[in-house]
Amino acid sequence: MARAMNISGELRAALRAPAREAGLHVLEAVNVRLRPGRIPIPDLVITGPIDFDELNVEAGDVRLVCEIITPSNASTDKVLKMHYYASAGIEWYLLVEQANGTLHLYRRQGGHYIEQCVTRPGDLLVLTEPVKVTIRPEELLP
Repeated sequence: MARAMNISGELRAALRAPAREAGLHVLEAVNVRLRPGRIPIPDLVITGPIDFDELNVEAGDVRLVCEIITPSNASTDKVLKMHYYASAGIEWYLLVEQANGTLHLYRRQGGHYIEQCVTRPGDLLVLTEPVKVTIRPEELLP
């Protein structure tokens, strides 16, 4: 649990300034309404302008959703949530392997995601959308 929280915090820190420059927000552990009755709490999201007084962030406001994979939730994050997020129209999905820091970036195509890249520690993830940032996976690990 502490490892996942560290990864989430480091990732949020890396995304904060680029998100601000793009007029976006980076939030950890918020309710995201995908449809009525389906409200997961992803590890991290990048959103457009939102009402911070609302209980839920609407899926239409989410530009990127991130889940940190742990052994107990791997199949949920890789299959179930991936399907739900794509169906809700969220463009980008970032999966972080907690064990080794590998980043899997997916982009929505129709009703599903297509893997764009896999970035392992020692390599660089270069995002141009929804924010411009370069992430070193090893810097996310405790």
